[in-house]
Amino acid sequence: MKTFSQPHFIEFYKDESIPMKKFLFFSIILFFLLSFDSCKKKPKDKWEDTLTEGIIYIACDENFENLMDAEIKAFEAYNQLAIINPIYSNENEAVRLLMEDSVRLAVTTRDLNVEEQKTVEEKRMVVQKFIIAFDGVTFISNRANPDSLIGLPTIKKILTGEITDWSQINPGSSLGTIRVVFESNQSGILRYVTDSITQGESLSPNLYAMNSRDELIGKVCELPNAIGILGFNSLNNEVSQKTFDLQDKFRMMRIGKEEKATLQNTYLPYAGDIKNEDYPLWRALYVLLSDPRSGLSSGFSIFLAHDVGQTVILKSGLLPAVTDPQNRSVNITDGYPDDNNKKTK
Repeated sequence: MKTFSQPHFIEFYKDESIPMKKFLFFSIILFFLLSFDSCKKKPKDKWEDTLTEGIIYIACDENFENLMDAEIKAFEAYNQLAIINPIYSNENEAVRLLMEDSVRLAVTTRDLNVEEQKTVEEKRMVVQKFIIAFDGVTFISNRANPDSLIGLPTIKKILTGEITDWSQINPGSSLGTIRVVFESNQSGILRYVTDSITQGESLSPNLYAMNSRDELIGKVCELPNAIGILGFNSLNNEVSQKTFDLQDKFRMMRIGKEEKATLQNTYLPYAGDIKNEDYPLWRALYVLLSDPRSGLSSGFSIFLAHDVGQTVILKSGLLPAVTDPQNRSVNITDGYPDDNNKKTK
């Protein structure tokens, strides 16, 4: 901003050749310029968003990129002054960002662990949690592999190394060693496997971590003896062109609770079969919220837990936490966020 310095101002005042009216005009302009400069607002607080307006970042498990992109698009259509920027990474990174106050909302497949809860208490943070959906843990195999039915007890034996060869499942198989591939060694799927399937037992040496969903699917399509494990949402809705081009080379395996798998006692990871408790491998999708000012993060969490957000989940192929968001006659389940931050029963 260009202003007159004091020496120039004095000299200008003493120049009697300048009419008084002109002098007064420039004096008034100078006054307003100085007043404007002194009255500038101080920098605003980092978190200046409201329930329906502002710009925020959220963190999300990369397995749910498809779902969260759809949710953000729907939310921003209803709230046109809101911009939500997602950070997609592994769930441990999502939780770290939340605890460092880099984001106020994280979407993961787990609650805070004991160490994280201790840190939260030390920082005097308040982290709310609630479930918005259920996702099927999906096994895929090469279409050249005829053994596409598998029981949960057999899966555990494969993951712990008790079963290492396809001939142990099907004596007529010549596929050889069973190779199991994950999307990442930091993925929530791997944690789910160790917590819920093998329950802490040592894992087989024939487990391999890839760098992405596309790489995992490509490896399964390349190796007839491979099994890939990933979230159902990763295979549903929009997929990359690479994955789309490989769809005729892999398939989802049917999984059942019994060791002897048949077509009648095995199921696919569809919402209906998870709801009926027929498909045995599924995980909850959590929202972890730390938003003491009830800003846009709170507004988005309310959206996710209510009708429109739950309908997006249903259309994405996952099981909504509210069984029928399009035509429900029950109140919000205990634990969901509400507009007044109260629980209803």
